Amino acid sequence: MMAADALILAGGRGSRLGGMDKAELLLGGQRLVDRVVQACREGVTGQVIVVGPESAGTQADAVLREEPEFAGPLAALAVGLQTVTASWVVVLSCDLEYPAAVCQALSVAMKTPGADGVVLVDDNERTQWLAGCYRTEPLRETCEALGAGVVNAPVRRAFMSLELNRANISGDKSADIDTPEALEEARLRQKYSAQSAKPTKS
Repeated sequence: MMAADALILAGGRGSRLGGMDKAELLLGGQRLVDRVVQACREGVTGQVIVVGPESAGTQADAVLREEPEFAGPLAALAVGLQTVTASWVVVLSCDLEYPAAVCQALSVAMKTPGADGVVLVDDNERTQWLAGCYRTEPLRETCEALGAGVVNAPVRRAFMSLELNRANISGDKSADIDTPEALEEARLRQKYSAQSAKPTKS
C-alpha cells in the first residue's frame, strides 16, 4: 500500500455522457465512484477524499465541492488538497474502468518515484494526470499560486512544474468511462468477465 491520501475527482458535468452524473453510473452493480473508493481503500494507507456532490462521497472519509460547482478538475484538485494531510496524494478520476489496476501500477512505480511523484502514461503516450501519485506540498503550492486561475483551466497546469517520473500502463487498464459507448463496452466486458468466472458444470 502507498503511504498517501487519495483524492478522487467526481464533480464533472458528464457532458460527453449527455449530462449523466458519472459518479452515479453503475458497472457490475456498483457505482463508478464507489469502485474507485474501494480501490483506494486497498491501495493507500491514508484517508480517501471525494470532490463532488455530497452523494458521491458516501463511502469516503470526506467529501468536498469545488467552488463554483462544475468549475473543472483543476478547481476540484485545489479544493481537495486543502483536506489532504499526508505527504503524498494519489489523484484519480471517478470514472476509471479499472481503478485497482491503476492503483497497482502506481504502487509499483512509487518504488522509484521522481522528486515530486509519478504519473501514468498510456500506450498512445498520453499523460494521465488524473492517475498519479504526487508530493502534496508542491502540488498544493502550485494550486494556491494559481488562485482564481484554477477555475475552468486545464488540470495539467498543476503538474507542469513538478519533477515526475512517467510509468507506462496499457490503454485498456487506464481507460475511463466518459461516453455512452465506453459505458456500454465496459458493461459488456464486465458481463463477459463474470460469465467466464462462473464454474462450469461437469
